[in-house]
Amino acid sequence: MLKLFRNIRQRLVIENRFSKYLLYAIGEIILVVIGILIALQLNTQKENNEKKEVGITFLTEMRTEVQSDLSILDRRIRKLHRNIENHEAALNTKDIDALPLDSIAMILMPENLDFEISELTFNKMKNLGLTALTSNEALNSSISTYYNGAVVSLKLSMDYVFVEFRKYLDYFLYQQETIDFSFFNPEFEGFEFPELYKQSSVEFKNETRLNSIEFITSNRGRMLVLEDLNNKRYSLRVLNRFKSATQSLLEAIQEELKRNNPQVKPLLELPTDADFKEITVAPSILKEYVGTYKSEDGSIFKLSVKNTNLYVHFESDGSDTLIPSAEDRFFMKDYFLVIQFNREKGSIIRLTTSVNGEKINYIKIK
Repeated sequence: MLKLFRNIRQRLVIENRFSKYLLYAIGEIILVVIGILIALQLNTQKENNEKKEVGITFLTEMRTEVQSDLSILDRRIRKLHRNIENHEAALNTKDIDALPLDSIAMILMPENLDFEISELTFNKMKNLGLTALTSNEALNSSISTYYNGAVVSLKLSMDYVFVEFRKYLDYFLYQQETIDFSFFNPEFEGFEFPELYKQSSVEFKNETRLNSIEFITSNRGRMLVLEDLNNKRYSLRVLNRFKSATQSLLEAIQEELKRNNPQVKPLLELPTDADFKEITVAPSILKEYVGTYKSEDGSIFKLSVKNTNLYVHFESDGSDTLIPSAEDRFFMKDYFLVIQFNREKGSIIRLTTSVNGEKINYIKIK
């Protein structure tokens, strides 16, 4: 091609056709400029496509992190809300002197809310000097506001709450001598070293109960338990506000990913309040759920009935009570795990567990 252009130029010069040669030279320059512009455009388009791919990759990673944070946050909020309700109910009793030890524990036990929000993808963005992940400026602004504003505010609030939690706990563990805090541990089953105690477990529990009641009704005790309750209420407001911001960001990221790929995986569904509403189920129905269940990955747990309760027994984590929220749907209080039983021709053949939207199917093997 270059040889052809050179021959044309030489022929025009030899023939002394200067005007045509000038026009030809101008045309050749224009062609070169057009070629350069096309090359630049292609290069820019390539760079834009690469940036878009990087943005989509980061947005996908961020969606996974934010969705996980939202699940943890939802579980923390539910647990804290229940803790506050129990705390208030115990304090509202007509006769505090008659409270059993487990009700006293609802008044005295603080709630540890120490947890971290994942910022891995956002920090990777900053380290790479990225200020935007998409051409959607509203989403870019939301991401920046979330991590530079909402997350920072949450950290400051939770740092304060954790300091108060440590001060409250340190008082019971190291500053006072009348209340044995180990009795408020739900896993406490008795004295590991009986020689350290002068009383039986029953006597010691009763003494701890009486000492706790005396503490709760004292000036110092009353101030501490009410301050602990106020910190819980404050934490619940902070977490609910942050959950709203997290939910909004997650939905915005999902919409952007869906705009680029309509087949993007849908978001996990968080449990609803109805999943944790307690009802009563007849023992005859509970017996239908008894058996051994196995998942695709080989995990096994067994279900049994004792009195009017259904229990789940894990391979290595002990057992727990399952509370019915519907005739065929149960949940675990401490972990907010939901179990849905499935029938076929009237018989229970499988169940599905769900923890904050993450579902696992189990087949009944016996």
